[in-house]
Amino acid sequence: MNQQMQIPENFWAELERTVSSKVGDALNTDEVPHELLISYLRDLEVMARTACHSRQTVQIIASGRSLLGDRQVIGPKDCAFSYAHL
Repeated sequence: MNQQMQIPENFWAELERTVSSKVGDALNTDEVPHELLISYLRDLEVMARTACHSRQTVQIIASGRSLLGDRQVIGPKDCAFSYAHL
């Protein structure tokens, strides 16, 4: 069987709030190592670039990585929202 998972309608909006909260917490405390959160955000950004239709969601994730000190470019230059990290 080849069934695609259905993403709930509010998934991306909730993800934006979660990312903002996690990044804010990481900047204000040392409870979560930045490297772990950066890795998590990189994975989320890859998923968002392929499955999300909101440039804002990709930008929030990329900005969160940047605030945490990550300068790695995610995805090929010709993917969806390829310049969102700038």
